[in-house]
Amino acid sequence: MNESDLERAEPEAARLFAAKREWHRKQAQLPLKEKVRILLQMQKDDYPILLKRGGLRSWEKPWNIEP
Repeated sequence: MNESDLERAEPEAARLFAAKREWHRKQAQLPLKEKVRILLQMQKDDYPILLKRGGLRSWEKPWNIEP
């Protein structure tokens, strides 16, 4: 990577970091029920991957509930 590549990359990195900060700000403002719903959905999505890696203990399995 030469100097001109670095100069072009810095504004792009700043834009990406600003977008990430904005996403986190919006996520933090969500109601608790929505945050729990997102968490449960992520657990359900990851469950098949975790099963392939090996068995899970009972407390590691996703809860079968709806928020």
